[in-house]
Amino acid sequence: MLKNFLKSIFGPIRIGVNSNKTLLFLWLKKDLSKIYGDIGIDLAGGSMLNKKFFKTKKYICVDLNQEKLDKGLLFIKDAITVNSKIEDYMKNVDQKKPNLIVCVQTMGINTKFNHEKTLEVIKMMFKFLDNGGCLIFNLGNNVNLKSIEDELKIFLKDKFKIIEIRPYGAFNNTSKKPHHHYLRFLMAFLMDVFPPLRTFFGFQKNNLYYFCKGKKI
Repeated sequence: MLKNFLKSIFGPIRIGVNSNKTLLFLWLKKDLSKIYGDIGIDLAGGSMLNKKFFKTKKYICVDLNQEKLDKGLLFIKDAITVNSKIEDYMKNVDQKKPNLIVCVQTMGINTKFNHEKTLEVIKMMFKFLDNGGCLIFNLGNNVNLKSIEDELKIFLKDKFKIIEIRPYGAFNNTSKKPHHHYLRFLMAFLMDVFPPLRTFFGFQKNNLYYFCKGKKI
């Protein structure tokens, strides 16, 4: 009921199991609303819950879990699904380069991902992306965030017209109780408006969100 109420005010939303993840989905909705083009790819997209935020003409979801892809296809008939590791997909696929690549809740987070390959995969995503395209991803603390942030600063320098890096990670207590939807969304909204709350004034920098727009030739 509360989720439907929020949707009536804010439009399509995605509420995570905590305010930390809900903030990520708020950013994803906001940033994807600015990105159009022919092809958008959701790497490790699972059951395609992010699809409602994509504005590209074609949506491709790549995931290791075929059951999750099948679940998403029950509701999203126009999606293209690929059952594959994201590295293998980018190495072997023969298609027009995408205008948008999204990879969230995977690198430094998902236990099925080889976190030692994080930087390598990000470089692959950049190479796979079309000129002028956008790249969105986040990182969790199963990698050394300080180290990889420094490495990415060097690698991404001058490669996009716009690069925004947003640290976050506070208020990550998990709750699946439906009546907590409103509180999780409210806290995520406050964190979006007041940046110091995102890391609880610097004490909980557990994640990094990257929004990279306008890949340069």
